[in-house]
Amino acid sequence: MTSTEALITEARRYCMEHYHYWATRYSKERTGQDYPTYSYSDNDYDLFPRYNILAAMLGEIETLVGKSFPSLTDCRTSLIQIGRSANSSLTDRKDNLIESAAIQQERDKFIQFIDTATPEILEKTVPLPYRRRLEDAEKSDVYQVLLERWNYDGGYWDPIDNLSPVEIVYLAKAAITSADLQAITGFISSQAAHLLETTEEGIITEISSGDFHLDCYETVFCDRNYEWLVYVSHESTVTFAGEALLGFVKHLFAGRENLLYP
Repeated sequence: MTSTEALITEARRYCMEHYHYWATRYSKERTGQDYPTYSYSDNDYDLFPRYNILAAMLGEIETLVGKSFPSLTDCRTSLIQIGRSANSSLTDRKDNLIESAAIQQERDKFIQFIDTATPEILEKTVPLPYRRRLEDAEKSDVYQVLLERWNYDGGYWDPIDNLSPVEIVYLAKAAITSADLQAITGFISSQAAHLLETTEEGIITEISSGDFHLDCYETVFCDRNYEWLVYVSHESTVTFAGEALLGFVKHLFAGRENLLYP
């Protein structure tokens, strides 16, 4: 691992760990009302914006994974700029002073962390699973191929909308046991090192194949050659397509064919 890779890894880890910290605190300490209308207290405004901005920064940091930098200083500068400017639809409100202050505090703490990460610290960096978020130009290329190969336009797919140009099978997510998921993940990992994960928010991320999961909705997974596809719907169904994957799933559920549709 190079020093720039280590710094990006530490930036990812920082955001992930601090996101978990603030999300946990908010879930335990929320004092706003749920009924008759959902509202936030001043205490809430000092909590949830913190994990929102950490998520926004993490998304931007993931676009740097795999990139080369002329020097550690250049990489550090890019990360500091992310700390200053990263935003999302959840962080661009400016009408609450407590919220704005909380966001700025998290920006400042992240920047300080990046600015003080020494080469000695980076030498001890432990790798994280590969995760690279695609930027707009590459995303457009992926969507184009998904449309041409699988008739997937970023919206619903089979069985919600009958769009697949080839045979598919689907089943309820609840019917997939942990052993089934492990077997499917193992098969996918044997076919490809990396997958593309496409969410309903329009985020496309290249992930390690071993990180395939079903803890999601309106999400598509496919290999980089677009030979197979998995679609997890908001109706809690999981659809499989592609000759090799389809054959594996049918074999896996031999004797349980009643779980497979259509």
